[in-house]
This record gives sequence, C-alpha cells and structure tokens, in this order.
Amino acid sequence: MGVSILLEPTYNRRMSHSDKTVVVVGAGVAGLACAGKLRSLLPDAKLILLEKSDHAGGILQTHRESKYLVELAADMFTTEPNDALMLCRSLGHETDLLTTTPVKQRAYVATKDSIEPVPAGFSLMLPANQEAVRATKILDNEGITRLLSEVNVPPATELHDEDFQSFVVRRFGQQAFERLVQPLVSGIYTADPRKLSMRATMQRFIDMEREHGSLIAASLAAKASSADRAASGARYDLFRTPRDGMGSLVNWLVDAADTADLRFNWPVERIELRPNNRWVIHSSQSNDEPVDADAVIVATPVSSASQMLSSVSRSLSDQLSAIKSASCAVVSLAFDVNQLRRPFDGYGIVVPAFLKRKLIAASFSSNKFPGRAPENKVLIRCFVGGAMQGELVDLSDRQLVELALAELNQLIGIDGVPELDFVCCWKNAMPQYHVGHLDRVEAIETELDSFPTLAVAGNAYRGVGIPVCIRSGITAAAEIAESLLNN
Repeated sequence: MGVSILLEPTYNRRMSHSDKTVVVVGAGVAGLACAGKLRSLLPDAKLILLEKSDHAGGILQTHRESKYLVELAADMFTTEPNDALMLCRSLGHETDLLTTTPVKQRAYVATKDSIEPVPAGFSLMLPANQEAVRATKILDNEGITRLLSEVNVPPATELHDEDFQSFVVRRFGQQAFERLVQPLVSGIYTADPRKLSMRATMQRFIDMEREHGSLIAASLAAKASSADRAASGARYDLFRTPRDGMGSLVNWLVDAADTADLRFNWPVERIELRPNNRWVIHSSQSNDEPVDADAVIVATPVSSASQMLSSVSRSLSDQLSAIKSASCAVVSLAFDVNQLRRPFDGYGIVVPAFLKRKLIAASFSSNKFPGRAPENKVLIRCFVGGAMQGELVDLSDRQLVELALAELNQLIGIDGVPELDFVCCWKNAMPQYHVGHLDRVEAIETELDSFPTLAVAGNAYRGVGIPVCIRSGITAAAEIAESLLNN
C-alpha cells in the first residue's frame, strides 16, 4: 500500500480506453490525485472532473494579502507516510518544498495561568526523553510519577476498539491525559476523546503496547534518535510545505490531471446506475445536462457522498452517513512583533479541553516557515470549534476575531488590534473517526464490491492527513482502471 502504487509497474502500464468515460466527483486533494493517476493509467479515456464550487482544492487554499501568506486549512504535510512527498517528487516539485524553521521550543501547552513547553522528546503520547518529563511544569509530581509508571502498567488483554481517552488514562493517568496528551492530539483530530477510535487513528501505539508491554518500553527498545529526543509535540522535522503555500500543491495536481474536463460550479445531486451498467450523474442545477460514464469515483465529503449515492444503494448510503463530521473555524491574525508582550519562538500552543477555553490551538505560521509574514511581523492562526465546541463556528466573523484575540491575549499578551484578520469557517469538514470506524469502512468497501466501476476516496475513510488523502485518490484510480481493463 502507500505511495508504491504510484510507481508499481502493474498499475503504471498505459491502458488504451478511448471509448471509455470516467467521472471524478469532487476536485479536492483526493479527487485531483485520483484524476492525475487516471490520466496516466488511461491516457485515451475521457476524464471528467465535477466540482460544485468555483475552485479546485476543496478546503486546501492559500490566501495572499498585504505580503502575508494565509493558509485557510492545512499549512503543511508530513513525510510519514511519504505519499505526498513522493507525489511532489514525481511531479518535479520536491525542490519547491520547505522544511520547518528551527526554533528552541517547538510546541507549548496552555496551563491555568501560563503556557509551558511540551517536554522534549514527548511526541503525541510517546515519552522518548524521561528526564524532560521529570522537569516539566505541565504536570505536578503525582502526575509525573504516574506518567513514568506507565512502564509498569500491564497491556490490555482484550482486543476491542478502545477510545482514545480510555487508552491514555489507562496507560498514563488522568492528569497526563488532560494536561498534555489530549491537547496534542486534539490539534490533529479536533475530536471528542471519549469517542475517538485508537484503531482508526493511532494504531501504532496499540502495536507498541502489544509488542513491548508499554509505550515507554517501546521507546527504550527503539533507542530513540536525537531527533526523537528533541521532538516537542510532534516530529516537526518530518513536515514539508510548498514555498508559495498549499495552493501550489493544488495547482500541481490540477496540472497533473492534464486534459481532464474540469467543470466548476457543477453540484452533483444524484448518481444513478442504469441496467446497462452505465452511470448517469445528475446535477442539482436544471441547466446542466446529465453526464454518462463507464465508471465513477466519488471524492466528496462523506455526507455529500451518502446523499448522491442513495439511489444506488441504500445500505451503502446509510453506512456513509454514519460517519459524522465536525466543524472548525480558522482565524488568522497578524501583528507587529512589538505588540506581543512576551517573545514567542515556538510553532504553536495547544489548549487542553479541561480548561474550558474557547481555543483548540494557535499556530504561529511566521515561526514555522519563511515567507508567511513580512520581517518583524507575526502571523498566527487560531482554531476554534471542533467536535467539543462546534457551536462556536456559528459566531459572526467579527465575534470570532474578538474571541481569538481575547484568547491570545490571555495566552501570550497582545497590545492593540491586529494589522490583518481573516476568518474561514469549515462546516462539517472534519470526519470523526469514532470507535468502530474501521468496521464501518470495511462494510462500505464490502458494499462497493458489488459495484466494480464505483469507488470512493477522501479523508473520511482511512486517514485524514494530506498524504493519506492522496493515497486514497490514487488507490481508487488504480482500482477503477483495473476494473475497466478487465471488462
């Protein structure tokens, strides 16, 4: 699995299907990756890409204003798994990628009265540097002792799908969960920790527990590298971003789709399977003629996929609709460096849910990558909402700016008003990987086995990150191309 499907000779052979039409619904990252792979696999086929909005890339967008580069959603991707990196390499753009700017303390956690650096070597929930854990001010002595005693906690005997909160509390204790691990993970999944599936999101930690008996024992057995011991919150050395923003990645993917017929403002209402095994895609706009196809890949948000496939299979539609999504607002604020009452050289601050603050996290874009803000300026992205406080996304833009400013003022102290503010709200854009998620995905894939020329792709199934979204699109393209080859 993984990026090998980009290079595997079996799938890279060029297939001649000049009389075939393939439709990809959705021009987000997964849909674009799918279209690009289809173009290489089926160079003679007619490829149509339908997108309901007026732009490609979905939520992955870059906004430029007054010499600031503002990312509206993800601002980087990880090189593990390496699907996104390998795709950029294959497209000739690896040299256009930036690595994170080195800083002394990478990630911070909000406490009741201040902010404290994440202990060096502590990545999500893996403590590779026990000396740094003993020195942290995030936990009291009892919390530190309990965290480090994880090595003596017996592994789980049952193999059921455990929720994230239960797993962490069982292994590290309540205090480590509340003050340290939960905020670090919420910056990725913005989920309810009582519902988040460990199997679907953090299987490697389950494997560590099973193989070594504890996560600390696994870390010791691995003889953590200097990079692991220095990591704070996450392995930031593994992240990359295009020099001119994530919008560049979208443009590269559009170029890779080559001669695809990309139709914007084309909202799909319904997909129908005719008796002759031809697909018909209907628009919700009366002036759009239905599109006939030999194969269809649905790479839209899961709620839309459920709706448009309801006439194909009620069971499939129900399984898709059972995957819930959360909303989030991204509030970008820019300041002169002198407006900050205390210097801050980290990549960001995560906020524990138990503090009942109105901020999930704050990411300092200008500290992470060059070219995001002018010299002596600071660009901060504040994340609001998520599964725990979804109602905040319904606030007005002005209210969200005031909320974010008040939260930042409490965390680091800010004088005056921002030089720039930009608000973007993403409604139901983040799939929630609840306990039992992988069983549901397997049920969806079983349903799809009955329709060999139908596939789904996107962030709702086997991973939310950009690399896994790219993988899902490429995998769907390979499956459809193989199906058309054999029929």
